[in-house]
Amino acid sequence: MGDETKTALARYIAHESGSVQGWFARVDAEIYRAILLGQSEQNLSGSAIEIGIHHGRSFVALCLALRSDEKAYCIDIFDDQNLNKDSSGKGDRSIFESNLARFGIDREKVVIDPRSSQHVKPAEIVDAVGPARLFSIDGGHWEDVVRSDLRLAESSLARHGVIALDDFLRSEWPNVSAGYFAWYAARATPLVPFAIGANKLYLCQEQWASFYRGLLAKDPFLGLFLARHVDFQGFTIPVYQQYISPEMQFRARLFAYFRVFNPELYARIKRIVRSMPRTKPD
Repeated sequence: MGDETKTALARYIAHESGSVQGWFARVDAEIYRAILLGQSEQNLSGSAIEIGIHHGRSFVALCLALRSDEKAYCIDIFDDQNLNKDSSGKGDRSIFESNLARFGIDREKVVIDPRSSQHVKPAEIVDAVGPARLFSIDGGHWEDVVRSDLRLAESSLARHGVIALDDFLRSEWPNVSAGYFAWYAARATPLVPFAIGANKLYLCQEQWASFYRGLLAKDPFLGLFLARHVDFQGFTIPVYQQYISPEMQFRARLFAYFRVFNPELYARIKRIVRSMPRTKPD
């Protein structure tokens, strides 16, 4: 990844992505950046794939990270909303394509598949763009389609690839978690969790988990948002989210609000606090 590409990706994540309607938390955007940049630095190539495009907020970030010889594949039913059983988003293809053009994404490098993801075969993706180094899942939120999407991602992934599953453990969408656990129990490859972001679960093959945890641990921005480490499914993984609860004291609640709704301000405050000298009690 050249310096120009790094700059464009960093600028989009920190300043421009908010102009694209959709759901892509700043912390998860930074996790994407850290993963994609780390892969490129190690010459770990592959395509970028996403299910559930909406207007392309996260897909643009994936495309900006691609090298000249890499391609992207996106899947969304767009106007065919009779297939959207739980109304979990409504993509607009014309707005999406205008956003690709606005951010200089080469359309020759992007395959747009307007079918239900349940009708897409792994071979179709791999034949078109090659195995994925990052496969983002944010499509239907009912259990069967989540299981299907995870199987599709698993079969389309490069050996060093990462799956990002949106809305894992989110209370409004419990079937995403149900679909994940059902898939995990029957998965065909040794994919394991290595991090939980603001709204996503991240998975890779077990042999790559320490590599990706290391990439996230080295990121200065993410270090400001690390909430804790947890033991989950036999692995100790970082969690970069903290929910606002009514039991919080005012100061903690205020910081949690900034953390979620104004992460840039929260990061600046955290840097200031960390730079202040600590006074020892008398």
